[in-house]
Amino acid sequence: MPNYEARLDIRHNCPYCHLTERFPGLRISSWDTANTHVAVVTSSVPDDLRAFEEELAGYLPYATVNRQCCGLEIVIQNRDCDPDSVTALIGRLDCWCAHPTVAEGGWEKYRVYSWDKANILRLVGLVQEHGGMVRLESMRQIRLPSFTGEMLVPVENLVDGLTAKQSEVLVLALERGYFENPARISADEMARLAGLSRSTFMEHLRKAENKLLVNVLPLLRMTCCDRD
Repeated sequence: MPNYEARLDIRHNCPYCHLTERFPGLRISSWDTANTHVAVVTSSVPDDLRAFEEELAGYLPYATVNRQCCGLEIVIQNRDCDPDSVTALIGRLDCWCAHPTVAEGGWEKYRVYSWDKANILRLVGLVQEHGGMVRLESMRQIRLPSFTGEMLVPVENLVDGLTAKQSEVLVLALERGYFENPARISADEMARLAGLSRSTFMEHLRKAENKLLVNVLPLLRMTCCDRD
């Protein structure tokens, strides 16, 4: 049985489309389970984050917003999903959506999978019938190993924001056993191997750890919520 992947850009009546159109520097990555919605909001314009947070209350007054070091985290629990939302339509037509969904520039970007190409085409039609605009960026037939592998969280989302130097020091720390208990190498030794001062090395390492944890925070948050 063939498997299909489609990349869809959708503009419709939703808070994320409206707000990212108003604030072009915003990027919203979101994850969903049956009862919980988690999103991480970043922006190239710090003032836009503050304005976004203020306006979001008008759209989603029941959302919890936490300020992180480089953005905002939105958490919505026990939500009632609109039966005509894009997420609901995807499930209704025997399709699956790979997370995260990304919203920027007034559009939401979806990676949708199905066993039948006709299901994806019906999804496009239904979104349009409900007043949305759809750009079908691509659709391709994929093999089963690719299908199962690409349904996982993309690597680029996990390492988003890490610089080459931050990645380098993190790999060094892991490979040399710095995070083991007890540690097999000291911070001074790692800094010497990297050709950096101890303070510079530890600054790179701290920033790398923080960015990775922020990137996986939505997954951790949903794991905690699902176990409650």
